[in-house]
Amino acid sequence: MTTAFIITSFIIYSTILFFINNWFIILLITLFNLILLIITKCNIKKYIKFFKKNIIFILFIFTCNMFYENLITSLLISIKILLVINLTFIITNKISPYNLSIGFYYLLYPLKIFKLDIKKASLIITISISFIPILSNEAKSIKDSLQSKGFEFNLKNIITKPHIYLITYLNNIFKLIDDLEKTLIMKAYE
Repeated sequence: MTTAFIITSFIIYSTILFFINNWFIILLITLFNLILLIITKCNIKKYIKFFKKNIIFILFIFTCNMFYENLITSLLISIKILLVINLTFIITNKISPYNLSIGFYYLLYPLKIFKLDIKKASLIITISISFIPILSNEAKSIKDSLQSKGFEFNLKNIITKPHIYLITYLNNIFKLIDDLEKTLIMKAYE
């Protein structure tokens, strides 16, 4: 039940954060995130690695917003996204996939009136969330493998020869999904 509360709080936090335009409140939320990072004793090396991966995305969002908004608004939006990503890191490091599944089970419980199998739905959501890092690692390993064979990842090659990367990626993903399905069947999930 606590996991359901944490997930609900995170959804509410993320929603409210995007309606806040006061820099002082954003600063307080940033301090709150930093305090949470310290209290939960997150691994700093892991956090820095996570931050490095996501800073490119944040810079991309900032650049895209610069086309439509002014500098201050673009910076505000980027900081809000960074704060949500930061809290996501904290939550995913402290909640196991099992507890996440239980949390989603309690959150989806009202859908029982529509005769939805919430146990399966919560399991599907949990597996989907847990599968994201696997997809990312797979893409990185394929990229490294192709680069070692002399394939250059530039815009021209990606547009003119997408099959080289995509076929390998999709084959490996389907193999991982098949392995996951076999594992779940062996553990008596239907």
